[in-house]
Amino acid sequence: MKLAEELHQRLMQLKIGEADNVTGSFGVVEYQEGDTLDSIMKRADAMMYRAKNDGRNCVRY
Repeated sequence: MKLAEELHQRLMQLKIGEADNVTGSFGVVEYQEGDTLDSIMKRADAMMYRAKNDGRNCVRY
């Protein structure tokens, strides 16, 4: 979570060409017993879409 928050903050400080701002939406999940790579990715993907649906430019976990 800390890494995603840090990346999020750094992205907002970037100046790329003529872009006014750079943003990112992040979905963070934690390993749960019995997880597979596929189940982890599906949960992380769901959290990322939740972040986008919540207005973008945020971290959800």
